[in-house]
Amino acid sequence: MKKHLFLYLFLFFTLTVLCSPLYAAETGSETNLIGKTHLLVFQLSIILFAAWLGGLCFIKWKLPAVLGEIIAGVIIGPYFLGKIPFLGFEHGLFPLHQAFPISIELYSFATIASIILLFLVGLETDIDAFIQFSLAGSVVGIFGVIVSFLAGDLAGVLLSKYILGIHYGFLDPIPLFLGVISMATSVSISARILSGKRKMNSPEGVTILSSAIIDDVLGIITLAVVLGMAKSGSVRWQEISLITLKAVGIWLFFTLLGLRYAYLLSKWLKKIKNREMITIISFALTLLLAGIFEKSGLAMIIGAYVMGLTLSKTDLSFIIQEKLEMLQKFFVPIFFCVMGMLINLEKMASPDILLFGLIFVVFAILSKLIGCGLPALFLNFNIRGALRIGVGMIPRGEVALIIAGIGLSAGLINDEIFSVALITTFVTILITPPILDKLLDSPKPVLRKEPPVKKELKTIRFAMPNQETAELLLRKVLEVFEGEGFFIHSMGRGSRIFNIRKNRSFITFTYTPQEFIFDCLVQDAAFIHTLFYEVIADVEQYMKHLQSFSETEEIGKKIFEMENGVGGHASKGHNVLSPLAVKTNLKGQTKKEILEELVDLLLQSGQIKYSKKDQVLRDLWEREATMSTGMQDGIALPHSKTLCVDRLTIAVGISQKGVDFASLDKNPAKIFILTLIPQLNPQPYLRTMSEMSRFLIIEKNRDDILTCRTKSELFNLLTRHI
Repeated sequence: MKKHLFLYLFLFFTLTVLCSPLYAAETGSETNLIGKTHLLVFQLSIILFAAWLGGLCFIKWKLPAVLGEIIAGVIIGPYFLGKIPFLGFEHGLFPLHQAFPISIELYSFATIASIILLFLVGLETDIDAFIQFSLAGSVVGIFGVIVSFLAGDLAGVLLSKYILGIHYGFLDPIPLFLGVISMATSVSISARILSGKRKMNSPEGVTILSSAIIDDVLGIITLAVVLGMAKSGSVRWQEISLITLKAVGIWLFFTLLGLRYAYLLSKWLKKIKNREMITIISFALTLLLAGIFEKSGLAMIIGAYVMGLTLSKTDLSFIIQEKLEMLQKFFVPIFFCVMGMLINLEKMASPDILLFGLIFVVFAILSKLIGCGLPALFLNFNIRGALRIGVGMIPRGEVALIIAGIGLSAGLINDEIFSVALITTFVTILITPPILDKLLDSPKPVLRKEPPVKKELKTIRFAMPNQETAELLLRKVLEVFEGEGFFIHSMGRGSRIFNIRKNRSFITFTYTPQEFIFDCLVQDAAFIHTLFYEVIADVEQYMKHLQSFSETEEIGKKIFEMENGVGGHASKGHNVLSPLAVKTNLKGQTKKEILEELVDLLLQSGQIKYSKKDQVLRDLWEREATMSTGMQDGIALPHSKTLCVDRLTIAVGISQKGVDFASLDKNPAKIFILTLIPQLNPQPYLRTMSEMSRFLIIEKNRDDILTCRTKSELFNLLTRHI
């Protein structure tokens, strides 16, 4: 009862607030500013919880989290649970508005999120690859865009006529938007599969990645043209030409201006020196350019993309991506959740719309297979290679949803067409991974004729001892690559797959806590080995400096230099200490024997598996090699982070004779408290250890421990006070 008291109080006060007539009056009034603000606060809270739960479920099912976030939005949205009234919300938490399904305030958050998304897409774009990379990628990308746009436009006209009974022309807004939606490619899905199969640097992998860059650029330009046509309402070729010229002109002007002065902008931003402030000012410039594009009749996301593209060539791109990560993690789930809220379930469940959506998906898939796969056949790829390229270009993602959201908010498309866009996104994201994964399993060649000088590829692996070391080395490795003039960008937000490029060098770096994997050309292998050797040497030098830190011993002693009588019960030792994991008569006479005996206690209590014993001992010895955990006053606190436990685990033992544990006061240790900390699920172990120290600083407590003769005596004593 006591441990849940806080939760009960929280629920009580929450219900009190929700039941308040005053609060109900505020939220019920659409003209009340405070009421709208209160409602928005609750909405954002529920959205973040729902998006987190939805994403978590889909990740457990080995599906993209974005799909779970969209489904969460559908469930809590105004077309389902959101419109149901309850205490304090007489119109529901997400009331259905007449002009647009959700409030302007909530959609504004989604708009900011779309700007962040496209800014990051621009930052991750390798402009050098766009300008210089492969002929195959350019040809495949251009043909894929053309065929996809025409197929989407044609499908919009035909399906609207024969399924919905509505007659549209090829240049009407709805078919045009369906054409633009059909163009978009979410390459991050394919990139993760290519990386997992070690195919990022393969002919088909390079072609997919470079084609996706073409898709991004041409898709942005086409969206600008379609928006101009839709807003003007003109379908005359003369007007269309002027709109196209204006859209391309504005986009090209700002893009060339940004690329021309990218290094000057970078130099100015570096004068700020503070990395967080550099990121903030960069994002401020992004918002400014997004506003300028909107005022010019183009979409805000185009301006955001251009600013990202500008900064992608600078050495600030990785810093900005890193610092924007928290902002992205806050806003982007809101975006996908809000997109789910815009789905009219009644209309989406209509047999006509479902049929429309599924047939449109077929058009969308075939357009990429034909538009990207067919040109590949004329570029030295065989049928196997062309099929891999076509499938790799199938998935649609966030850009397609952003385009659909813009069309819906501007009144240029309706709920039915927005539902079609969502069906397309869902199906293409779901079907691509298993199909592409299966296609990449074959070791057979993908080229009809091997090039005269075949580029030999090499995979280099470096095993990591633990996650902490891996994280430390990750940052250092990326810093060294940047220092050598390489451009780095990650494949998708939150991904640990990095494309690293400089001139003709193309390196794919895949990070896991267990190992670093570099895929590169053979001629770059020596460079990577040299770079990694230097990184290790630098880290070792840092560690030597730390080991010679003059105050280390003094800090260790101060752990026990506390006022007598100070105790603590916050650690709740009975939750992490088993009665079978204590022993009052340790037999070991050396540090090694003591550690083995304590680990055996954990085995006997069932807290670790026998197969994990050797690994646990290695982890403990590695920690002892860094610095002894022998403290003073006969106390030793051996501990280590390990993959062998999933929760905080403790074993306690007493040696009446004492054992040399290289303690701070040079005296033998008699009281041993071994702690294993889960490496993949960090817990506040330092607080637990400090509470133990507070208890053990008192001489009487130490004497009481040493006088215990049975396991039950020792266990009861410890759980009573720790």
